[in-house]
Amino acid sequence: MIRHIALLTLRPDTTDEQRQHILDGLATLPAEIPALVDYRFGPDLGLAEGNATIAVVADCDDVAGYEAYRDHPAHVAVIAERIRPVLASRAAAQFEI
Repeated sequence: MIRHIALLTLRPDTTDEQRQHILDGLATLPAEIPALVDYRFGPDLGLAEGNATIAVVADCDDVAGYEAYRDHPAHVAVIAERIRPVLASRAAAQFEI
């Protein structure tokens, strides 16, 4: 099983509406992408200074499943239309579980 973790830091001028638009888009992905075995995401709780704004954890059966998720048009659209316009930085890692 492959676990993908992405940490998104949004620009300081990102509005609550823009942030919710991202979360709403992320929420659509499990129904759209069969390769996702488990998918969780959420806004940072603000418990420590310097944290990312949103965390995403996606589990897929194998590398091919991860690549199918990564390249899926619905995922690509959420990134291009909702995330990228307000993204300050991104960190990600994939590892085997």
